Amino acid sequence: MIIEILYPEICNLFGDIGNIQYLQHCLPDAEFVPTTFGTEPLFATETPDFIYMGTASEKNQEKIIAMLSPYRVRLKELLETGVPMLFTGNAGEILFDYIENWDGRKIPGLGIVPFTAKRSQYTRYNGLTLATFHDQFDTLGFRSQFTYWYGDNSSCPFVSCKKGIGMNPESSLEGIHLHNTIITAQLGPILVNNPKLTRHVLDSMGAVDAPVAFEKEIQAAYDVRMQEFLNPKIKFSI
Repeated sequence: MIIEILYPEICNLFGDIGNIQYLQHCLPDAEFVPTTFGTEPLFATETPDFIYMGTASEKNQEKIIAMLSPYRVRLKELLETGVPMLFTGNAGEILFDYIENWDGRKIPGLGIVPFTAKRSQYTRYNGLTLATFHDQFDTLGFRSQFTYWYGDNSSCPFVSCKKGIGMNPESSLEGIHLHNTIITAQLGPILVNNPKLTRHVLDSMGAVDAPVAFEKEIQAAYDVRMQEFLNPKIKFSI
């Protein structure tokens, strides 16, 4: 089993690499291949079992779009044929039609999914997210972002929010789930925080017999955090 990590040296602003470190415990025999910036991605010539990318700065985001542009068709093909992928934070915005900067400049994305992002210059949204994954289980997460996302994800949300906002303040649907690709604005080690989501991701890549590492401890931490999220005194946005 091969797992590709795109640009881990610049896509780890909120400890997103923790997702990969956790998967290494779940899949100790898998091959984890980091694609460093400036090198050809593994997916260009091979078909990984899973592709991951975490949060980057806005400046690096634009560089990544340029770097991946020659592989746009290949990446779209992999997405549409069901290769599992996970993009956290602002990583998934590279797949959008464009990102509108605060000054009105439109930065073309890879155009793989029909969504857009709009940046604010100074206003950052910080918030928690309590949501349901396809009516199967609840997820817990947090966000810190200068962008909101726009487009119709009514048929392909990642999660439906119970508390917190969706893609933007007018939506209760967060993220995008197309085929086996998850695109979410939630940050950090989302797999560590959500054992049932980790189980789903492992199953999607064909690792149905792989254990959810430290499942007892991870579930206990999730249960404690859930009680905190259910506390009516907890503010879900700052």
